[in-house]
This record gives sequence, C-alpha cells and structure tokens, in this order.
Amino acid sequence: MNDKKILLVDDDTDMLMMTERWLIKDGYTVITASSGADAVSILKNEKPDLILLDYSMPGMDGPDTLREIRNNPDTKELNVFFLTGMEEPDAVKLAGELNIQGYIQKSAGKKAILSALSDFLG
Repeated sequence: MNDKKILLVDDDTDMLMMTERWLIKDGYTVITASSGADAVSILKNEKPDLILLDYSMPGMDGPDTLREIRNNPDTKELNVFFLTGMEEPDAVKLAGELNIQGYIQKSAGKKAILSALSDFLG
C-alpha cells in the first residue's frame, strides 16, 4: 500500500470512475474532479502528489487548467500528467511547453497507465 494522493480530472464520467477504481485498487488515495474549474477549486485545500489531467474537456480544458495551476504560487510546483486520448503532435508539443511531468494515452490501457504512475511516484 502506498500513501500517494492523486487528483484525477476528467469530464468523461465512465473514464473517471474506471480510472479511479484502478488507482484505488493499486493503493492510491484518489480525489476526483469532473472539470478543470473543479480541479482548481479542489487545489485550494488539497495538495496531491500527482494530478492526472484530461487534455480535452469542455469549458476549461486541460491546457487552460494547467496554466491556472502553474500561475498559482501555491500549486505551480505540483506534478501533472496529461491522461488523454489526444495524439496530435501539436497537443504533445503544447503539453511539453506547459511543464508537465508526463503524457499518457488513455488507449495505453490499465497496465501501462499504472506502470507509468508507479515509475514516476515510486
């Protein structure tokens, strides 16, 4: 059992619930948000070890949410991975410019996602 806390942000309820189950079963403490605005609000009171952030969401999308996180002195150093279905080169390039720690394709599947998180969080 590990003691790492993850903020999982995704507007797709099915993906959010499925990924949350995977993470909990793997021993993580999970906080969920269904929008970028909810995530920013949660970060006023929570400091997770990692934020798993969907790239494409209505309203405040992943890049906009990440800009808010990076522009706040209290959250600018938090670790962020995009967990996304976006594969376009421009999306990957923008993600790199926004100082993220990782970029995981949703299509990679449970084993690859959990492995990437374990490798990063230890």
